[in-house]
Amino acid sequence: MKKTLFASLAAVAAFSFVGAAHAQGAEAPLYFELGYSKLSVKGGVPGLSLKASPGAITGIAGYQVNENLSLEGLLAFGVGGSEAKINGAASGVDIKVGTGVGFFARASANVTDDLQLFGRLGWQHSSLKLSGQGGSVSDSGSDLAYGFGANYNLSKTSYLQASWMSYYNKNSTKISGFGLSYGIRF
Repeated sequence: MKKTLFASLAAVAAFSFVGAAHAQGAEAPLYFELGYSKLSVKGGVPGLSLKASPGAITGIAGYQVNENLSLEGLLAFGVGGSEAKINGAASGVDIKVGTGVGFFARASANVTDDLQLFGRLGWQHSSLKLSGQGGSVSDSGSDLAYGFGANYNLSKTSYLQASWMSYYNKNSTKISGFGLSYGIRF
C-alpha cells in the first residue's frame, strides 16, 4: 500500500513539474517509441533454477523537459511465450509476460549530432503467467526499474533505439531484456 501510494505521489509530482515547465514557455518536444524486447526471466529456489526468454511489445510516450531530462510512461504487452528451462532442462512449462506499466525519468547526453546516450530510472509493474499440463498460475509485482541505451537519429523527427532494461528484481525473480525501438518526435 505504501509503495503504491508513493508511486502515485511521484507520478503526480512529475506531471505537475511537466505542467509548470510548459506554463513557463519551455516548449519541450513529445516523442513516442514502439519496439520489441527479448526478455530474460530468471527465478528459483535453492537447488532449482528457472530460465525463459519471452518477448514483449513496448510503447513509450515521453516529454522532454529540457535538453538532458525527459519524463516517460511505458506500456508493454507480452507476445509469445517461452518454454521454461528448469536446471537447464526442458520443463513443459510455458512462461508469458503479461501487461507492464512503468514511469521513468530519462537522463540523456548527445555524443554527436546523430547519436545520443541515455539512462532510465523509475518504477515498473510487471506480470507473468506460467502454464503447463497441471494448470496455470499468474503473479505480478512492482519494483525499481532502470536501464540504458542509445538513440541514432534517422532524421530530425525519427530515430532508432537500442536499450537494455531491468524491469523487476525481487523475491528471486528477475525480468530484464534488450530492446530495439523506432521513435518519432512531434
